[in-house]
Amino acid sequence: MIGAAGILTLPALGYGLFRVGGGELPRTASPYVTDDVSGQPLSPDRVNRPLLLLTNERAENPFGAYLAEILRAEGLNCFQVARLSSMDSATLGQFSLVLLAEGPLDQAQVELLGSYVARGGRLIAMRPDARLAPLLGLERTAGSTAEGYVQVDTDHPVGQGIVAEALQFHGIADHYRLAGAQAVAWLAHSDQTRTDFPAVTLHRSDQGQAAMWAYDLGRSVAYMRQGNPAWANQERDGRDGVRAQDAFVGWIDLNRIAIPQADEQMRLLSRLISAMLSDILPLPRLWYFPGTAEGMLIATGDSHQSPASVIEDVLARVEQRGGHMSIYYSPPLVNDWRRTIQRVQSWMADLAGAGRASADPPTPSQVASWRARGHEFTLHPYVEEGLEAGWQRYWKEFTGLGYGPVSPTVRTHRILWTGWVETARLQASYGIRMNLDYYHYGPAFQDKAGEWRYGHFTGSGLPMRFVDEQGRILNIYQQPTQLVDEQVIRMPWGLGGADIPVDAAREIAQTLLQRSLAGTYSAIAAQFHIDPFAIGGDLAAKAGRWLESTLDYAVAQSIPIWSAAEWLGFTEARHNATLDQIQWDPLGQRLSFRLEARPAPGVELTVMIPSWHGEARLTQVVVDGLSVKYGERRVGGVSYGWVSIGAGSHSVVAVYKT
Repeated sequence: MIGAAGILTLPALGYGLFRVGGGELPRTASPYVTDDVSGQPLSPDRVNRPLLLLTNERAENPFGAYLAEILRAEGLNCFQVARLSSMDSATLGQFSLVLLAEGPLDQAQVELLGSYVARGGRLIAMRPDARLAPLLGLERTAGSTAEGYVQVDTDHPVGQGIVAEALQFHGIADHYRLAGAQAVAWLAHSDQTRTDFPAVTLHRSDQGQAAMWAYDLGRSVAYMRQGNPAWANQERDGRDGVRAQDAFVGWIDLNRIAIPQADEQMRLLSRLISAMLSDILPLPRLWYFPGTAEGMLIATGDSHQSPASVIEDVLARVEQRGGHMSIYYSPPLVNDWRRTIQRVQSWMADLAGAGRASADPPTPSQVASWRARGHEFTLHPYVEEGLEAGWQRYWKEFTGLGYGPVSPTVRTHRILWTGWVETARLQASYGIRMNLDYYHYGPAFQDKAGEWRYGHFTGSGLPMRFVDEQGRILNIYQQPTQLVDEQVIRMPWGLGGADIPVDAAREIAQTLLQRSLAGTYSAIAAQFHIDPFAIGGDLAAKAGRWLESTLDYAVAQSIPIWSAAEWLGFTEARHNATLDQIQWDPLGQRLSFRLEARPAPGVELTVMIPSWHGEARLTQVVVDGLSVKYGERRVGGVSYGWVSIGAGSHSVVAVYKT
């Protein structure tokens, strides 16, 4: 029977509700993160977090608060955020290290920070006010460098483990001369020759330490990850349609695309923080991935009305390797009555146990079965008719066919993109929390000599939340799709990139994964279109060989194969976790802290505890009163003890002995 609101109800048959017209597209109250505490008083119960991020409301640069996202990405979830204007000497003294965002200072603030360092505090200043130069052991000189390069001194203890190649930065770096400070990194040219101007410095001042970043790392990382905002909505790569990668044409140095340049600079910051605190306490961190994994393969496949049997075939191949996959599905566009007929036919076939013809689309019960097996099946919207109109229409079709609920990750058809972050903003307002539209595809990645380049065009292999032009954090993560089948295998819908033999395509995939194991530490999202398997023939054979060889390599290297939904669940648990109540007992040589992470089934977070503190070595780790086994691994020049702990509230004690 058809009841109110166009709902066909079949409760006696156990099939739930059919919505003839499809579900309404829900909106959340705001696409922005609502937990910004920069303007709120510091919480007394969180004081035992050693790091304080100070933002400056007088700054023209709006990206100060984005430094908090960088700290979380680096697993340094042991900080608070406050405004510089709210600080006094007593409050600052509660924190071991202060990270100061870019912005002008008055004389009282210069004196406040100087006094903090003199009493033993640690200060890192992003593109500092020139009046801090004496405190930083620097002399400000005329000039600056815009859109340049930075080269890390890998012989310096802080620079160990960072790549030696010159790395791009975006924004402006001021020129300084050393006046007592040590250079950790130098401004450089693209040909690897360094200038005489330091980019990152470290200086001992009185009882404390003061460090400087000549450019603003927050702005640079945002621009590197999201492209040039001045080029938003511009078609720049020669292919029809504006995509996210258009904002990277001429923005990313293709000679550095193999390096996650933003990640390397964020790692330099975390190394600097840990080094500056090394004589105060061994600073715990969270590892990027679950367990001891050194990388991730996020398996995804866009499906444009592919038959259920073909989707099942691809999912079975992934399952055979112990993995899960995300299917981004574009449903056929039909009217409400036709959609109702299709759903009733699907229900009757399922009820009767009838075999499905090979060309038939998925039924709701098949979709439910895939989800029960750990896969993700969700929306792949077309937005050619307009961003919001496309979402409204495809959401209605998807849910109207009984495929709901729409899960919170997405890739847009043709990866069309609006504004600098407008697409992400709209998706966040619909409850989408991970976007995979930053997609390695097209002539943007062919150099002047005609060679195709592969790697990290966003400078990153890690998920981070988007930030808009005003510095507001969006409640949606950017996860780049670095490995794309149509970039290496000719597809019937057109040549997007190189058309190369499958063996060469396999080498590209394996090289990208191998780099993660070698220290780029990346989550590699891969596009394995479902459509070639539906087309069949030689194309299906090529796509199958590339899919299976990539999966097999991941299995051989112990790289987890996850769906985007699983990866989002882990990412959110790690991002929102806190490390607090951190205390070092120098007499007992014991580090104690609390891990707070919202309980999530199956989610474990790996805590990294420095293996050494001075001459004392880590000998025991106790979690919730029980001694646990821990592994050891060297990361970025530092040896850590590793402990995997289930999400929840846990007390941790690390015991050291000289």
